[in-house]
Amino acid sequence: PMAESIQHCQLAVDSGYWPLFRYNPELASAGNNPFQLDSKKVKGDLYKLLSQENRFAAVMRRDPKHAEELDAKLKQAVMEKNKLLQVLGKEDLEGQFHKLVEGLSGDSASAGESITILYGSETGNAEEQAKNLLQDVRARGMKATVSALDDFDVEELPSQKTIVLVISTCGLGEFPQNSKRTWMALQSQDMPMTYLSDVKFAVFGLGDSTYAQFCYAAAAFDVRFGELGATRLLPRGVGDDRDADRYFTGWEAWLPELWTVLGAPLMPEVRTIPEPCYKIDVSPGDASKPPVADEEIVPPGAAKLTLLTNKLLTPESADYDRDIRHYEFKIKGTNVSYKTGDSLAVWPRNPVDKVQEVCKLLGFDAGQQLRVIPLEGARNWCPEELSVQQLFTHVLDVFGKPNKKFFETLSLFASDEKEKATLESIVANSEDGKQLYKELSNDFVHHADVFKRFPSARPPLEQLINMIPVLKPRSYSIASSPLMHPDMIQLCVVQVDWNVPSTKEFRLGEATGYLKKQASGAQIMCAVRQSAIVLPKDTLNPVIMAGMGTGLAPWRAVTQDRIAQKRAGQAVGPCMLFFGARYAKYEYLYREEFEKYVAEGVLTMHTAFSRDQARKIYVQHKIVEAGPSVSDMMLKQNGHFYVCGSARQVPEDIFAAMKQVIMTSQNCSELDAEAILSNLKMEGRYTVEAWS
Repeated sequence: PMAESIQHCQLAVDSGYWPLFRYNPELASAGNNPFQLDSKKVKGDLYKLLSQENRFAAVMRRDPKHAEELDAKLKQAVMEKNKLLQVLGKEDLEGQFHKLVEGLSGDSASAGESITILYGSETGNAEEQAKNLLQDVRARGMKATVSALDDFDVEELPSQKTIVLVISTCGLGEFPQNSKRTWMALQSQDMPMTYLSDVKFAVFGLGDSTYAQFCYAAAAFDVRFGELGATRLLPRGVGDDRDADRYFTGWEAWLPELWTVLGAPLMPEVRTIPEPCYKIDVSPGDASKPPVADEEIVPPGAAKLTLLTNKLLTPESADYDRDIRHYEFKIKGTNVSYKTGDSLAVWPRNPVDKVQEVCKLLGFDAGQQLRVIPLEGARNWCPEELSVQQLFTHVLDVFGKPNKKFFETLSLFASDEKEKATLESIVANSEDGKQLYKELSNDFVHHADVFKRFPSARPPLEQLINMIPVLKPRSYSIASSPLMHPDMIQLCVVQVDWNVPSTKEFRLGEATGYLKKQASGAQIMCAVRQSAIVLPKDTLNPVIMAGMGTGLAPWRAVTQDRIAQKRAGQAVGPCMLFFGARYAKYEYLYREEFEKYVAEGVLTMHTAFSRDQARKIYVQHKIVEAGPSVSDMMLKQNGHFYVCGSARQVPEDIFAAMKQVIMTSQNCSELDAEAILSNLKMEGRYTVEAWS
């Protein structure tokens, strides 16, 4: 009978005999592994399952004692297999490896006494901080484990003595992808209010105060843990990407309080070089003949997309200083799809010529072939086989900004006492160290710069893989609508560049510099990410958009969406676009296209080109000029207002303009206008998408 068959299958899964996987097509469309282990905990009776299988039942009848021995061996094998399956495919190598070793050794009691560090991370920043914290905890002689929230069994939370959670917030209060399942599980109505009564906890959130739901995920977990009876060790900490040293500013202020409430011992006065977290076998090789093709090195969560177009939109001349490009990526025939308002994350790769310089600087042979095996404490993903050149080109962010943990670890390898003392001063926060760290930060130094400055500090590859973070993706607002361009994703990207203050050396941003050099046909590692932009469900609701420079990108997508809907015979509401740039001649991006949309009766354009006249005119001035229409659309027609541009000053200037519009139209005070705009933000009708 079908019912008995279903029950038998359930027993096979619960007992661990059958692993059960869940297939999530949404993960596949984003370029991630769609298969997720669903049967995470062995909780059924294996002996009961075996007794219902004829082949095992026969052994039980003929030789019960031998059957019991075989059952015990099988049960042990099932438990080990289950733990191995939980490790395979996880991004969290360190936490899963530690849990695996702990579980196989039977050391579960010590696990309950250790500090459990959990993280929810979308771009890798929260994960990096959590793993830095793990190193610090262990350096102080305390036990700790680290894991992504969704890689940790919710049923194990009550048995943890102390939990420290580090979690970021995405866009408009979105939870990181690797924390959503845990959050939903904690919302269960069946969960008693004493569920976490034996747990002490602390929460640190990473976010961007430009957004209305600043550090919302951290606040939500903080409140929910408290509701479930857990004891809060200290007030929630927050790291703001807008601060001078980004989220490190808040982290450095919060961390000493954490050590105090944890009763953590002081750091040992004499630090020793840690055991390597990777085993590397090295063999001779040629950089031009690596053990694996470049395009086969795919970061976790990424998908290979073919670049179709790389087109310069701005003049290529000596008297013009910006490089703005239009990119098109082929998604036809892939599992990748997107929605209007999404962003595309792009993994950069380091320039080969620069990497070869770094290899020479550090004394490495770029052509040597490596076989990399992660050990306990391994924090970065790395292909099992690759060349030294590929390690620094495809994996390690050697041209990224170093954090203080890097300086601390590097000091252990400095053979020159003066260099060692200088590196230690940065970590110790002495006055000289603070000044040096400030100078280095203002100079935008990267890891390679630090190696040049401290030539006696030369860690081996086994250590460098753990010291330098992996290359992180950069996200760009998608500039196309799937209704108009279902087979491709389009981007509009401005090149990031600067001159190093101390040397005047010209440098390019990692991702924009990488994209600029790619030709049609190149394989680019990408992933579609949800952004803060959520369109109104009712297509008749007005949409008001403000974009500066390449902040025009998402509004091109939104406008295309409405144009496609209208062309298909669907009724759509009005679109109003405020676009600002410096020069109409050079920077009126997609001008002919937008003029066609205006002619079709869907779009109204308001442009502000600040340097085309003596008096500088900005988008905020145009918003105030169109105040009556803006106010009517927002307050009487249930409109949605969106802003996209640099986070430096744009959000504040636009908010001030909108406040003036509300004060004038409603004849109200500044305080009342701010309250109206705050309500619009909470309703999701005032959205800011800003970048650093």
